[in-house]
Amino acid sequence: MPSFNCVRTVQSLNSVLNVLVDINRFSDAKVIFDKSKEMGFRPNSVTFNVMIKGLLKRAEFNEACNLFEEMLERNVEPSVVTYNSFVGFLCKKGDVEKAKNLVEDMVKKGKYPTAVTYALLMEGLCSLGEYKEAKKMMFDMEYKGCKTKVINFGVLMSYLGKRGEIEEAKSLLSEMKKRRFKPDVVIYNILVNYLCKESRVGEAYKVLIEMQVKGCEPNAATYRMMLDGFCMVGDFEGALKVLNMMLMGGHCPRLETFCRLVAGLLECGKIDGACFVLEEMEKRKMSFDLEAWGGLIRDACGGVDTTELLTHLGQ
Repeated sequence: MPSFNCVRTVQSLNSVLNVLVDINRFSDAKVIFDKSKEMGFRPNSVTFNVMIKGLLKRAEFNEACNLFEEMLERNVEPSVVTYNSFVGFLCKKGDVEKAKNLVEDMVKKGKYPTAVTYALLMEGLCSLGEYKEAKKMMFDMEYKGCKTKVINFGVLMSYLGKRGEIEEAKSLLSEMKKRRFKPDVVIYNILVNYLCKESRVGEAYKVLIEMQVKGCEPNAATYRMMLDGFCMVGDFEGALKVLNMMLMGGHCPRLETFCRLVAGLLECGKIDGACFVLEEMEKRKMSFDLEAWGGLIRDACGGVDTTELLTHLGQ
């Protein structure tokens, strides 16, 4: 960097380490971290947080604890993010009590849990089937000085969705609105996802429309879930309508979704719709492999006139 007249900063170090950790090149990140002092860097809490995150990602809990101790020895003060990394790891392992003890220790040291901390604990409780305890924690956290956030409702709604308790999840959404929380795309996607999985695609579509009316922009995941949902119940015209909305929103389905949609439209005798999908794929330089084309042609030859489709294949 000096050869480019650039000043090395700890922020640039942190960025490099974070990228390496995120792309699973922790060994390379560790080499740089170990040489950081001789390179003229003074690692800060963010530096240690990134490395701790990398170790926990590799399930190297003891090594992460050792690095935490090194952090203290170097007089680098841990942040809430540091503690949250450990809390999240412990909760995923099912050791919620140990995670709770860590949060108590954090408070004693003057660091106060955030909505994210509570969300991690709630996820841990839900994974153990302790939904009522998780819900109680969400309502109790405000008494401990931490405001409930949308993320906390999301944890509970996800758990209910997985259990097929959609009505209870919808009631939580109503509770959010009563308390003047504005649902975000993650919250709406939870409902869309599990409604589609329960084949309640019509209700999911109403959620999609509500999102748009309320000014919450659907993302690619929203549309993909809706497309898959319509295809799953055999409503390919509905899927085509969602595809149009998706494309207008600047998003693009996965290749397998395109394939399923084309096959479904052919099966319904909707050749124009199938050709429209193929044209949209061509605009995006997407194409099926030979196996997929073979499957489509076999389906199409089940009694549907495929002249127009074959014309597209020959171009």
